This record gives sequence, structure tokens and C-alpha cells, in this order.
Amino acid sequence: MVNRADAPRYRDTTDRPVHHLTVANSRGEAMGYLWADDEDDAAGWCLRPAGDRDGFSEGLDWSAKLGAAKARGLAPTAALAELARGSDPRCVSHVVPGSLGTAPSLDALKELARAVTEADDRRLLAQLDRGNADAWRELSQALAALTDEDRDVRWTEGGRQPDGTWRMSHPIHGERLDRLVRALPAVGAVTPAYLWRDNPPPAVPADGRMGPADAVRAATAVVRGERFCDGTIAEAARNGLLDAVARSLCVWYETEVGGPHGVP
Repeated sequence: MVNRADAPRYRDTTDRPVHHLTVANSRGEAMGYLWADDEDDAAGWCLRPAGDRDGFSEGLDWSAKLGAAKARGLAPTAALAELARGSDPRCVSHVVPGSLGTAPSLDALKELARAVTEADDRRLLAQLDRGNADAWRELSQALAALTDEDRDVRWTEGGRQPDGTWRMSHPIHGERLDRLVRALPAVGAVTPAYLWRDNPPPAVPADGRMGPADAVRAATAVVRGERFCDGTIAEAARNGLLDAVARSLCVWYETEVGGPHGVP
């Protein structure tokens, strides 16, 4: 039995320029890039963080194909050429014909992979539930009901307790804040279609406004992020991010669907 850890592999990094191929899904949207450099005997998969979650599983499959090419003694760029020739556009993912290019470095390719496209925005907006008028009304009313006191989240007292035990401090969300947070997944704004852990944390726009697709990204990162780091929601409430998210989504729904009116 072959130990996968001992199987021959291309190096996973290089400081030299890299050749790369675009890999797309069945809709023609870029999922990631296959890259190679012969001088350092390096090759690998570069995920598009703005893409969908299929990029993970498909990336593993493409990486396995590169491993098989290495085991047969192919040079990295020869492996790319072979994968391009054998790619089938009917599969879940395929190499885009004519997409061979060169990047000055692997870091430059990763920067290219971080670019957000209109297709990425459309995919996220498609997650929003246009037909659930009650959920959208609840989001609008929850935003209108939120007060400055709700935004100033208090924390429990942590540290050593009188009985000698240690207790972690955690935020205490008021009911109105919880109401707003619950409304976000109800309208479809918290979605696995956004790879929030592979993207930079959301920031509050300078003018307090954000596009609806960015609002979905931020809502997903904030609500999912709270499971891993207490205080993520509290910080978003304090710095205005939560307000900007909810307001953007309400404006989108009012514009696209026609209600409810009177966005706070």
C-alpha cells in the first residue's frame, strides 16, 4: 500500500514566474487556477476565494491529478498541458480553452484569484429569498427598532470566580439585537455560497453604504464568525457594520421586489 505522504509531489511554492490555467465550473465561472514552474519543479491549485465552495473539492481533485502527473515523471508545465488536453467541459469543472497565461509570481496569481467578478455578486444575490415577504418585513422592523443601547453590547465578567474556577467572558446580546441577527439568515443573507474564512474580514464603508452582494458577504462573515470568536456580532453592532448590512439588504429588496417601503 502506497503511503500518500511519501508519494512524489511537486513543490507547493516558488518565487519565480508561473504559468497558469483557468479552471471554471459548468456555468463558465472561474473556480481557481492550476499553476506550474519547471525551474523549481513546482505546481499546485490556487483557489478563488470569491468563488463557490465547489472550489475546495474540485481543487483536491485537480491537485490529485497533478500528483499523478508527478508520479509519472512529467515536468510541471507538461502536466498542465496534459490536464488542458484531457479536460471535459461537461464535468463539474474544466480547464478553460485558451486560458494559458503567465503571472510574474505565485503571489501575483493569488492576488488575481482574489478579484471579485459580477458573476460572484450574482451568485450571492441569488441566495436571497425574494419570496419571503414576512422575513424581509421582520428585517426592516428589526433594523428600525435597534437602539444605541443595543449597539453597545455588554460582556459578562470573566476571570477567576469566588469558588476558584475560571470563567470566560462573553457578550450579552439584547433581544432587539438578536432579533436583527436572526432576520439575516431568514432572508438568505447568511449562506455557504460565500467562503468567509478565506476572505478578509468585512469593513465598514467610509460612507456607511455597501452594495447588496457585499452585505451578504458581511452578514455571512459576522453571523458565522460569532461561532468561532465571541464578540464578532458585538463589534459589528458597535462600528456600524450591522446597520450598513441590514440597510443595504432592505434597499435591495425594496428596489428589486417592491417592498417593504420606508427603509430606516
